[in-house]
Amino acid sequence: MDDYPLPDPLPDPAEPAWPPDPPGQEQPAGQPVYRPAREDEHDTVAALMMLGFGQPQDAAGYAERSRGGEFRVLAAGGELVAALRLGRLGQWWQGRRAPSAQVLQLATAIEHRGRGHAVRLLDELLAELHASAVPTVTLFASTPAPYRTAGFEFAGTWTRYTALAEHLPRSTAPYRARRLVLDDLDEVRALYDQVASVRHGALDRDLGWWHRLVGREPAGTALLVLDGPVGPAGWALIAFGPPEDGWRVRISVHDWGCLPGAEPALFALLSGYGPMDGRVSWTGPDPDPALLVVAERAYDISSRDHWMLRVVDVQAALAARAYPEALRGTVRLRVEDPRCPWNTGAWLLEVSEGRGRAERITSARPRLDARGLAALFTGFQDPESLAAAGLLAEAQPRELSFLRAAFCSRRPWVAEHY
Repeated sequence: MDDYPLPDPLPDPAEPAWPPDPPGQEQPAGQPVYRPAREDEHDTVAALMMLGFGQPQDAAGYAERSRGGEFRVLAAGGELVAALRLGRLGQWWQGRRAPSAQVLQLATAIEHRGRGHAVRLLDELLAELHASAVPTVTLFASTPAPYRTAGFEFAGTWTRYTALAEHLPRSTAPYRARRLVLDDLDEVRALYDQVASVRHGALDRDLGWWHRLVGREPAGTALLVLDGPVGPAGWALIAFGPPEDGWRVRISVHDWGCLPGAEPALFALLSGYGPMDGRVSWTGPDPDPALLVVAERAYDISSRDHWMLRVVDVQAALAARAYPEALRGTVRLRVEDPRCPWNTGAWLLEVSEGRGRAERITSARPRLDARGLAALFTGFQDPESLAAAGLLAEAQPRELSFLRAAFCSRRPWVAEHY
């Protein structure tokens, strides 16, 4: 993770702080019960989380940063066995916004590890999200094995680049920059909504998310907006790290975005730090088109991670994303998903005029498991790669060709590391 991690997303302030219990399932005798954490358990959950991540000294700070209603727990005999923190931000898929969820953290109490509680917690969460009509859920995994057991798979990237300021474009023309106060977010939020709609996988940020982002280090943070001929065209939220060797400047772009064509001007905002041997870091897709405005081979990939996705509802998820406008046709798929039995079965996917519709049918091939479906859904892996990995089977050339065309997309990525 980079030295300037983005803050944890917050739930929409309009949501109740302590929601009612989700639709429950009868549990076998002796099994921990899945439920939302109670208000009086907030500090206990925070301590469990931070101990699980090896940071027990930060339990009080974590409790202060998080909010009621975000946590789900497994409880047995008055004891919390495991907990996860849940976000409910939507995501943009190929220009379409759909409900989604994020597992922000998950931890099992030390004395209860090795008994499958993490996977059980995820299974219960999937049932809750399905009942709430949420078609997908994403996360960053410290270790992918338990999440793969639950049907998650790598489906997109988070990449941090670093370049010397002296190699950035020099001129902002025809744009002009101005600085905003950190509580004046209306323009930036409106710009983000325009930019996010063409970022495949971008989170649909709420006001709470923005407040946490800009409120982290107000003394060392600057929010800049680019004005173009027809109005605001881009923004950059930048922070300055401690000088290296007493004078070298380090600049971290915490968040940025711009309308097409404004990238050179946005990066030119920071070229003036070149004489101070400034180093600029930012996050972007892999590969990042912004590299086209940086001097040849004058950048490094300083950090990279991959996020995982789980399709919660096959029918809703396949209808949520966009498809190539010129593509028309159908393909039959058999989804094998024992952890979400409502997904298992034969499906007919029909694509026409940029939209997809999935219907249940009696039989189908090829066979696709939940992990393969996750990587295919975002276009992170093509069907031939899934077949090579054993996640797609019995596909004929025509079916492979259609799936490749249907799920071809911009590279899936997120700007946040959560």
